[in-house]
Amino acid sequence: MSQTTTSSKGGKTLRAALVSMLVLSLTMIVLLAGCANNQAATNEASSDAAATETTAETTEATETTETTATTEASTEATTTAFDNNNIDFAVTFPSWNADSESLKTLVEYVKAVTDESSADYVEPADRIATFDMDGTIICEKAPFYIDWCMLLNRVLDNPSYNEADYTPSDETVKMCQDIRNTINAGEKVTAEQEENKGKLITSEFAGMTPEEYHAHVRSFAESVDAVGFEGMTYGQSFYKPMLEVIDYLKANDFDVWMVSACEREFVRALVPTVFDIAPDRIIGTDVAYVATGEGDEAYDKYNMGQDEDIVLGDPLGQETGKTGKSIAIMREIGKRPILAFGNSSGDYSMLNFAQANPDHKGMGVLVLCDDAEREYGDLDRAKEQTEEANKEGWTLFHMSDQDWATIYGEGVVKTALPGAVEAEEEVELAEAA
Repeated sequence: MSQTTTSSKGGKTLRAALVSMLVLSLTMIVLLAGCANNQAATNEASSDAAATETTAETTEATETTETTATTEASTEATTTAFDNNNIDFAVTFPSWNADSESLKTLVEYVKAVTDESSADYVEPADRIATFDMDGTIICEKAPFYIDWCMLLNRVLDNPSYNEADYTPSDETVKMCQDIRNTINAGEKVTAEQEENKGKLITSEFAGMTPEEYHAHVRSFAESVDAVGFEGMTYGQSFYKPMLEVIDYLKANDFDVWMVSACEREFVRALVPTVFDIAPDRIIGTDVAYVATGEGDEAYDKYNMGQDEDIVLGDPLGQETGKTGKSIAIMREIGKRPILAFGNSSGDYSMLNFAQANPDHKGMGVLVLCDDAEREYGDLDRAKEQTEEANKEGWTLFHMSDQDWATIYGEGVVKTALPGAVEAEEEVELAEAA
């Protein structure tokens, strides 16, 4: 009995142990399966994250490459030099004779100083070109220098664009009429008339702000017809071939400067109407400036207030002509030009200054007024200037159709200067008598 009971208890114990082991095994299996699933999920998540990161990096790299390529292409487009080996002369120089040897000389020079493989290569920072104004890029014989013409127009003609309260003195009118008579007669102005003009060009505009003066200059240029021509105002009397040369030089990274004996503020007002040039790239005879409340006090002893302005005063500074041009260039630019353009003895110093540049290949260009059909060329003077140019080694630009196909463009016709008309009338009267 007791033996039977003991066996029964032992069997139960064994079965309980087996059940416990089975449960434990199943638990372990479940746990292991869960861990495997979690690891798989983790691996899958890591793979997805890695794939996403790789995609992002690839996209970013692609965008960076595209941006860099675009920037480089843009930079290349900006810095690409003018192609001097494939010039379409009909597009770049439409106002020039296609067979002009002078133009070819200029182009060959520009090719040499802009080609990095050339022994004559010049860095853009040193590619300085200086231009005279009157007679070099604009007519100076209609019938005289354009700033003189504006002064005479203001004093003697007083058109509607002038301020209503402007009234010149009798003495001023007399001096201006005397100058006009001399010019119209085709005679050379006297030293006294030169001096009077220097005084009047300041006194008759004194008190204007630079902005007011600029507006006056532009109004004159736009509205007053150039004397001796039909179909052209003073503001249209620029030489088209020379404006094309300026555009060409600027396209070849030349730093273009105007260096004129004319008043600086006049040039600042007029020249930017035909090509892009900054005020600080314009050199001329200096006008005086004064603060509106300064009175007779020296400007270096007087502090202007916020309610004051700077206006034109007098007198003019020393004229920027002849050697004065070279001096002004060194004072304001600080470097010699490698190219200089002029038309008269007032420019010879500047042409020599460029031609003899000790650091770079230099070139002086003399614009020769040798056209008596479309312009008021003086052939005797042109002959003398040709000899001077040959002696100094300058290049000649002929206004005649030897170089220029047109001077002012279509629709502009040379008529006659007032002095020439008066001379013809005198001849007719003498013949009639």
